Amino acid sequence: MKRLLFLLILLPSISNAQLDSVASRSYQWINPEPTAILFEGGTYDFEWMQMSARRLTVSKKELKSTVPNNEEYLLIVKAGNLQIRFHDSAFNIGPGSIALLLTGEKYTLSNEGSSVTEYYLMKYRSKLPPDAERGKNAGGSFIKDWSKIQFNPHERGGVRNYFNRATTMSKRFEMHVTTLNAGLKSHDPHTHRAAEIILMIEGNTEFQIGQNFFKAKGGDLYFVESNLLHGIRNEGTTTCMYFAFQFE
Repeated sequence: MKRLLFLLILLPSISNAQLDSVASRSYQWINPEPTAILFEGGTYDFEWMQMSARRLTVSKKELKSTVPNNEEYLLIVKAGNLQIRFHDSAFNIGPGSIALLLTGEKYTLSNEGSSVTEYYLMKYRSKLPPDAERGKNAGGSFIKDWSKIQFNPHERGGVRNYFNRATTMSKRFEMHVTTLNAGLKSHDPHTHRAAEIILMIEGNTEFQIGQNFFKAKGGDLYFVESNLLHGIRNEGTTTCMYFAFQFE
C-alpha cells in the first residue's frame, strides 16, 4: 500500500517533467531521417507544442493521417514540393507555402516530384478546451501558397501577409513573412501578449530575448514566450527573410 501511495504521488511529477516549458532561445535545423524534433514542451497558452523537421522522399505512395481531436497541425514547406489532400481537394505547394489543419481533419501527404521534400510540422494543444465551432466559423482548414501571396514593399524591406484569424485551438493566430534589408532592425525591442516563433527562410540574424542575444540562419528558428522583450536584426550584407507567427 505504501508503495502504491508513493507511485500515485510521483506520477504527477513525472507528467509535469514531460511538459517542461519551451525555452525562449534559438533552435537549429536538424536534417530529418525522416523526422527530427526541434523543440517540445508547454507555452503560456499551449499545454503542449512540438516543432519537428520532416523529410518525405519521392514516391507515389500517400501518407494518410488524421489530426487528433485535441490538437491542430501547421505544416510549412522548406524545400521541394508537397502534395496535400483534404476536404476532397488536392494542392501542390512549394517552399514558403503552409497548411493549417484543424482538429479532426483527415488528410494525405505525398511527394511525386523529382527531389526530396523537407517541411516543418508544428503540433499544438491549447490549455483551454478546443472550440470546434470557432474554428469552423473562421473558415476551417486551409492552405496558403507562397506563389499567390502578394509582396508589399516598405522602407525596411517588405512583408507577405498570410493570415490573422481564430482557430479551434487559438482565439488568434497570425502569420506573415518579413523581408528585412541588410543591417537593419525590424523594430525596436518590444513585448506583446502572444507567444511568437520566428522561422528563418534565408539570411543571418541576431535576436534579442530579454538581456540575451541569439543567432540563427536559414532553416533555424527562434521561440519567444508571452510578454518577453525581444527584437530581431539582420546581420548579413543582403536581405533576410523569415516567418513570424503569433498565437494566443
